[in-house]
Amino acid sequence: MYTADLIVANDWATGFTANLVITNVSNKPITWSQLTFEAPFEITNLWNGEILNEDSGSYVIGSPGWGKTIAPGNSISIGFNGSKASDSKIEVTNLELDGVRETNSPAPTPDPEPPTDPVDPAPALNDAIRIEAEDYTDYSDKTKGNTGKAYRNDGVDLEATSDTGGGYNVGWIDAGEWLTYDVDITASGTYTLAARVASKQAGPFSMKAAINGQDTTLTFDGTGNWQDWTTVTGEQVTLTEGEHTLRLDMESDRFNLNYVELIPVEGNPTPDPNPKPAPDPDPGQDPDPDPDPTPDPDPSPNPSTGQFNYAEALQKSFLFYEAQRSGPLPDDNRIEWRGDSAVNDGADVGRDLSGGYYDAGDHVKFGFPMASSMTMLSWGVEEYRDAYSQIGQLDEALDAIKWGTDYILNAHVTDANGTKEFWGQVADGFVDHSYWGPPEEMTMERPSFKIDRQNPGTDLAAEAAAALASASIIFRPTNKAYADKLLENAEQLYEFADTYRGKYSDAIPNAQTFYNSWSGYNDELAWGAAWLYKATGKNSYLQKAESVYQNQIGGLAQGETISWDDKAHGAAVLLAQETGKQSYQQDVEGWLNSWVEGKNGIQVTDGGLRWLRQWGSNRYAANTAFAAGVYADTVNDPGGKFSDLSESTIDYLLGDNPRNSSYVVGFGENSPQQPHHRAAGSDLNKPGPNEHILYGALVGGPDKPNDFAYEDSRNNYITNEVALDYNAGFTGALARTVDVFGGDPPSDSELNALPGVVVPDTNV
Repeated sequence: MYTADLIVANDWATGFTANLVITNVSNKPITWSQLTFEAPFEITNLWNGEILNEDSGSYVIGSPGWGKTIAPGNSISIGFNGSKASDSKIEVTNLELDGVRETNSPAPTPDPEPPTDPVDPAPALNDAIRIEAEDYTDYSDKTKGNTGKAYRNDGVDLEATSDTGGGYNVGWIDAGEWLTYDVDITASGTYTLAARVASKQAGPFSMKAAINGQDTTLTFDGTGNWQDWTTVTGEQVTLTEGEHTLRLDMESDRFNLNYVELIPVEGNPTPDPNPKPAPDPDPGQDPDPDPDPTPDPDPSPNPSTGQFNYAEALQKSFLFYEAQRSGPLPDDNRIEWRGDSAVNDGADVGRDLSGGYYDAGDHVKFGFPMASSMTMLSWGVEEYRDAYSQIGQLDEALDAIKWGTDYILNAHVTDANGTKEFWGQVADGFVDHSYWGPPEEMTMERPSFKIDRQNPGTDLAAEAAAALASASIIFRPTNKAYADKLLENAEQLYEFADTYRGKYSDAIPNAQTFYNSWSGYNDELAWGAAWLYKATGKNSYLQKAESVYQNQIGGLAQGETISWDDKAHGAAVLLAQETGKQSYQQDVEGWLNSWVEGKNGIQVTDGGLRWLRQWGSNRYAANTAFAAGVYADTVNDPGGKFSDLSESTIDYLLGDNPRNSSYVVGFGENSPQQPHHRAAGSDLNKPGPNEHILYGALVGGPDKPNDFAYEDSRNNYITNEVALDYNAGFTGALARTVDVFGGDPPSDSELNALPGVVVPDTNV
């Protein structure tokens, strides 16, 4: 007995991303080889499976090796990209697993596996009455029992004004144009109107709204990028049960509507027509009485009491990076269960691309997030070098960064005209994700992918430049020759990035499903130039960073943060540091205030976690904690709120939370036992802890703004996967807490006592 559920992650006019989730609802394992179904679309890419046959919309899918057996109560997810006619449905019919039809019972709804950050609509609260621009005719599914239909002022339905350029399924509203929604309220109560929009034009703009004559105004921060979504709430209105009319009216400019919703105020009696049970908390923990908590009106973070050994957590973070190493391992390798692997990477193109880091729980070397992680690690050392030195971890930090920058140097190829090409990825993500096992036992082909002058990747090249430039700063005091080499390559890569413009994920299509460049490349151009200015002192780089930030980026999306994809927030912090200009300080403080106060799309759990989105929620919180701490220490910390945010976030991740559980493997109380990691994990569906302890790894965290929305399961790659970038900002934030509170890392003998860790005797 099994259930099958098709979950659409992204949907635009003629294409989409979805996953087909197969769940074993019987009490016996299911071993399968073929899945068949019919569909009114074409699958263009598929992962966690193999297309064995396709004939006029009839598909035969073969099982992945690691997902061939589904344990009772467990699921597998087959993800794919598809193309379709603009008016066709995204559905599968006549589905059979080895000739057996599915069972008619609910199935779970996980996202596809790769730890990536697609720009998708922010999740609505359970009881919200949500009306999305992508579907104007029938909202019965999207509004959870409430209905709505939208019209323009001239009577034309919303689809007639839909603009799906760039892959976004949204509606445009021009100045003087208004939309009317008929909304069915199922229970009387107080509601708050919210909307998610983006604008092509900079500067604030506003939208009028009227609900049965009750007026409210929503004012949005302007953006200069189609992908800078902003969620803003307006005034509260009291509505009675029955049908109501919601009218939206644009006052000026033109904006891009993603959705509007009415959110019940806390205590409102609106029922949830489709209630979902809260996830089971860890054994011994009290269940959360409210699976979707409403943020506290004043969710200011509490100051840290310095209750953890931050030096130990920082030390173990570098053990995690050692566990992620690819290629021939050095003699001082401390992870006993890791050996040489992928030593022939790059042989297919005549280039030594061994070394570097595996990305996450998989074995692909994705150059974009790897370079971003090295930049963030270097930033932490640049800001808190003394803290690293005081606890004897500076050498470990430099070694971790050099393992990445050496690889970046090898991937960089020049000729007489400067950068000729840059190798941005090793291994096919789809092939890699069909294998579950340690990297030492891989046998599949591992192709190499590059950017060059004909197929540019501005974002990738500029991020690699930032990584090398930031690393040159921290190596200069101890290894001037290496610092000079890093800086020379950084300047060449940046010139290449700026001269040959294009998104790297267009040049390397295999990366699109995993690490697509959603934010474009202007953020990396500003970020890379800012780091080159810090490394060289050349004013031309500062002028470049400011010009790109002011004219192309145009400000910060307050409901976002710095990530492997979006560097605008990091660039703003650097520019505030280097220039002292009020404009950058206003941008940064507006952004950080959203995180402190829990607004503009940032939600706050009862335990105080600032939650942005489901995939790697801990990572976003940690990145913000690091940036907030740096800004507080070097620019401004009004009332101590930014340093409090930084410290309280780190405490939450280390175990000061309602679960009383650490989110760092091998650290603190009730730490994760089953991180989704092929090298450390045993069989994917085998119960019990992983075979090896992945010390220091920060797991993804709650998949919704609920302290208990976390599952310590090897199968759950949303809450329990790990990644290079998850630990990058986290490591810098840990260094800051060491700087503030001190700490003592375990000695070499204490590390040697840890299972799977061996510290070489340097006296031999």
